[in-house]
Amino acid sequence: MKLRKLIPTTLLGGIIIFGLHANAVNSLNRAIDISDTGNIIFEVQTGQTASEIGDTLKISGLIKSPYAFSKYLEKNDLDSEIQAGKFILSPSMTGIEIIGTLTGESTGEIVFTIPEGYTIKDIDEKLAEEGLIQSGDFIACTETCDFSDYEFLPGYLEGYLFPNTFFLSKDTFSTEGFIRQLLTNFESKITDQMLTDIESDDRTLEETMIVASMIEKEVVTEKDRKMVSDIIWRRLDAGWMLGMCSTINYLTGNSDITEEDLQIDSPYNTRIYAGLPPTPISNPGLASITAAIYPETNEYWFYLTATETGKTIYAVTNEEHEANKERYL
Repeated sequence: MKLRKLIPTTLLGGIIIFGLHANAVNSLNRAIDISDTGNIIFEVQTGQTASEIGDTLKISGLIKSPYAFSKYLEKNDLDSEIQAGKFILSPSMTGIEIIGTLTGESTGEIVFTIPEGYTIKDIDEKLAEEGLIQSGDFIACTETCDFSDYEFLPGYLEGYLFPNTFFLSKDTFSTEGFIRQLLTNFESKITDQMLTDIESDDRTLEETMIVASMIEKEVVTEKDRKMVSDIIWRRLDAGWMLGMCSTINYLTGNSDITEEDLQIDSPYNTRIYAGLPPTPISNPGLASITAAIYPETNEYWFYLTATETGKTIYAVTNEEHEANKERYL
């Protein structure tokens, strides 16, 4: 009879525990969802323990293992380094990156969000409402401050101030510094592959950003963004007028359009001028920029947004489009 070699229970248990510990700690090197770049405002209360913070991070969908979070802090003597305050975190951050953020300084006292589609004028108004600037200061800086070190800029800033959420402090706020933060954020979002693909389609970044800014104002869903992108590019290539209400809205600053507005002699009036408007008409988010670069090929030449449902209705011919106007507007 052969005797089987038995692994002592204590050793086996130790191996299992070590393996679980290693897996948990390794989870900190991975993001919960690298594609989810949305911001989460996370607050650390004074007196919270590492364990409590870890539990809250898990509930918020930011880390997988509170145990790994606590153990990493303990091992690296960071237990007491976490700062009380508000922080901007994201599911696309790894656990290690989150720890690095939480052990840095709190990011400020005012939660300030620039939504996708905001214009320079919109940002100026919101900063003034928060008491961070005097009305007009932001607009003035976009026109007079020197940002020539950002080589991607075509000579103006509209369209390149990337939307995001920020924590700002009245004591330290700098208009020029904030604009630089927005421009740097934009620069980080536009990848080398994107630039290569834009060039391969014989487009420029400036043209792409103008199209993206219109997409941002025209439609909402990812599918519609890509469909409308293709329509815009084909109409441009064919020498058609774009006929977009959103460019006239930008020109007048009003959400409604009058018959008089339709006759305004301006290159922003895409109902009477062919081609692109001179500049972007908003500061688009990544979804609209991506749609402008990667349109979805389709057969349509016209579209409208249904008044009651908000659904985008497409048409191949002008006759179909006119019928859709009668039915949906």
